[in-house]
Amino acid sequence: MRVVTDTRAACLVRRDAELLVVETVGSSGGRVYRPPGRAVGADDTPEDAVTATFEDMLGVALEWVAPIGTFDGTVVFEADLGAVWPYTEEGFTVYDPDTGDTTRLAWLHRDDFRKYGETIEPEGLLAEL
Repeated sequence: MRVVTDTRAACLVRRDAELLVVETVGSSGGRVYRPPGRAVGADDTPEDAVTATFEDMLGVALEWVAPIGTFDGTVVFEADLGAVWPYTEEGFTVYDPDTGDTTRLAWLHRDDFRKYGETIEPEGLLAEL
């Protein structure tokens, strides 16, 4: 069992003006988007957590990992993908055979959040971009 802290870490990857985000359901029941990430393990740094997330979930390595800031207890980084992107679709679902969990990801244009009222969390992140 992996011991985790109260800190979360997430990482934004950009493709032109698009952001790679995870689609989830927020506490109000509406759709919410977040950069991929996870809770930080007791023996991990936030950077270790985001690097492992991208390797475990998507099978890709991150390069040039740099902090953007901390928002609502989430340390957010920005990075480049270190390899050719293996997914051809704008939106796709990945399956974790160990847990049976599925994760829906999509490339969304930065302006979609303002134009269409889509929500990106953690709060305050969009203004920083």
